Amino acid sequence: MKSNWQRLTIVIHSLFGGGSEHAAAAMASYWAEAGRDVVLVTLDSVENDQITLSPKVERIGLGVMSESSGVWSAIKANQWRIQTLREALVQSAPERVISLTDRTNILALLAARGTNLKVFVSERTDIRHHRLERVWEWLRKRTYPGACSIIVQTEAVREEMKPIARHAPIRVIPNAVSTTATLPEKSTLDLPAEDRNWFIGVGRLSYEKGFDRLIDAFAQITEQCPDWNLLIIGDGPEKPNLQNTADKHGSTERITFPGWIESPWSVIPQAIPPAASIAVLPSRYEGFPNALLEAMSQGIAPIAFDCESGPSEIIRHDENGLLVPQGNISELAIAMQSLAQDNALRTRLAATARDVTNRFSPERIFSMWEDVLSNCE
Repeated sequence: MKSNWQRLTIVIHSLFGGGSEHAAAAMASYWAEAGRDVVLVTLDSVENDQITLSPKVERIGLGVMSESSGVWSAIKANQWRIQTLREALVQSAPERVISLTDRTNILALLAARGTNLKVFVSERTDIRHHRLERVWEWLRKRTYPGACSIIVQTEAVREEMKPIARHAPIRVIPNAVSTTATLPEKSTLDLPAEDRNWFIGVGRLSYEKGFDRLIDAFAQITEQCPDWNLLIIGDGPEKPNLQNTADKHGSTERITFPGWIESPWSVIPQAIPPAASIAVLPSRYEGFPNALLEAMSQGIAPIAFDCESGPSEIIRHDENGLLVPQGNISELAIAMQSLAQDNALRTRLAATARDVTNRFSPERIFSMWEDVLSNCE
């Protein structure tokens, strides 16, 4: 469908490094490079950015992410955020607004009330598992029906969203796989000098990502796989607990936590040959995992827990990766050992994993976005 818009504003809480932030940056850069006038607005300040944008994107950081000390303080802070965001949206004069992540979506819809702004909201996780505080759930039910469209990432979440959306249309658009060929200047990965094979987990170090389960599974196979080690890339609130878990298993010397790295799956192949790598996604729940897509696009064989939303729509079991029953750590350990010890299986799955670059190409995914954005008058 021919596009009927030129100016776009994208809103998200920050560009600090999570999957949703990378998706927002990819959207902004894609459309800016295609000749659109794109503004990316964050509630956070620009100084905290850790993601590289196209220089053609106009960047606005509102600096309204301060913590609140109580209920009334939170109410006042959110009124301030809404007003500040409204001013930024009106000033940017977009023909379309895309907001990403639940609370930011609510604030964007409230900020747009009383204006002619056309707002599209994108849910980035599985709302069956990722619940908001009661007041935010209440606000979501009252604001989302006012969106031009609600974009989710899987059919399962679409069904769950229907009672919230009411008359607002819901569209399913998965993430696009990143095909960036150039490495971010700030990204490096320093590993021990000796040759090693690596199980690799990438993501925010938070409870839902399940890296504690990955460490538990790895601990079960350290004797059977003496030439394999574990690399967990990311940062977040669970890092001390994960390091303690590694220490409890006596696996500290075999597990490396390098911290946050921009575009890690662009950096990893420079440090570790894909043939010596296995990507593992141990999440308790997901939206549509960027880390899995990007690992597979690099020709790295993947293993994932079959959580309700995401992995099974990317991995075709025993064709381009392995799916493990959700939460079964023993089965995860068996899959990791099997793939580590079977070079032929690992090579076969790695070769077919690259099919995600066609199935989830930016051209295909952004064509879906173009169709949605052109259908709101």
